[in-house]
Amino acid sequence: MYKTDFKNNYLSKDKQKTSLVLCGEAGHGIQTVEGLLTQIFKLGGLNVFATKEYMSRVRGGSNSTQIRVSSKKVLAPVKRIDILIPLDKSALPHLKERISKDTIILGEKEKVSPEQEILDVPFSRVAKEIGNPIFANIVEVGIIAAIFRIKQQIPLECIRKYFSAKGEKITQGNIAAIKRGYELASDLIKKGSLAQLSIPVPDFSQGIQEEILLNGAEAVSLGAISGGCNFISAYPMSPSTGVLIFLSQHTEEFNIIAEQAEDEISAINLALGAWYAGARGMVTTSGGGFALMEEGVSLAGMLELPIVIHLAQRPGPATGL
Repeated sequence: MYKTDFKNNYLSKDKQKTSLVLCGEAGHGIQTVEGLLTQIFKLGGLNVFATKEYMSRVRGGSNSTQIRVSSKKVLAPVKRIDILIPLDKSALPHLKERISKDTIILGEKEKVSPEQEILDVPFSRVAKEIGNPIFANIVEVGIIAAIFRIKQQIPLECIRKYFSAKGEKITQGNIAAIKRGYELASDLIKKGSLAQLSIPVPDFSQGIQEEILLNGAEAVSLGAISGGCNFISAYPMSPSTGVLIFLSQHTEEFNIIAEQAEDEISAINLALGAWYAGARGMVTTSGGGFALMEEGVSLAGMLELPIVIHLAQRPGPATGL
């Protein structure tokens, strides 16, 4: 059932749980890679658990995503990194405390320090050959899927679905990037490079393909819908914004009113007004935003009005953890 293009001579004996990390600047498409890989792993028959680390900026910084891949259920992140793909020179210094002698680093030699041992994979050069440097992250998706023995048809179908709205030219470019990623993996296997590394790759599990893959914002949103939520107000603040976005995308389907307020004080008062009018309202925010809502919480108590507050915590000085 799980026929693949590769032999398993590069796999380690301890292959039940693998920690895969990608790290680079904001704008490198790390979230796109995470979204595609988690879907590809699930459809391929593997359990996945992904978590993000990102700075408060649109471009630059050192952002990372960890994807745990396993033959069994995964319920939490780990500090350990089994496979690391650094996308810029700041990745290794940023993650140095998590990198061990057993960490396998796949990437481009020019993006790490000269003394660092790395399996050199020319993602950028291959992307330029395809026609656009932006395809580099999809080449990464291809080589990772191939290393984990996923049938090539699965990432190709995911690519077609993910990029269909962006036009045929973009879709075909990304399809070519996936295929080149598989070719790179095949070349590394033939050369024996992967065999020397003993990469930990989990076994496949039956029934995973039919399970639901959700992120935290989607899970909270579906829970709110199930509870009868028909009004949401919020001022965007990561990591709570995903709930507002999800519910805003389904307003007609579930008869929900979604309002982006000018600040958090307005957001909670809008929700209180909705409850007073008979709706089931919710606000979504994070630590600093919730601090601004305190008088609204007091008002809810004084008026004896219910209020549902989704407090999406994030680590940092004075932000709630």
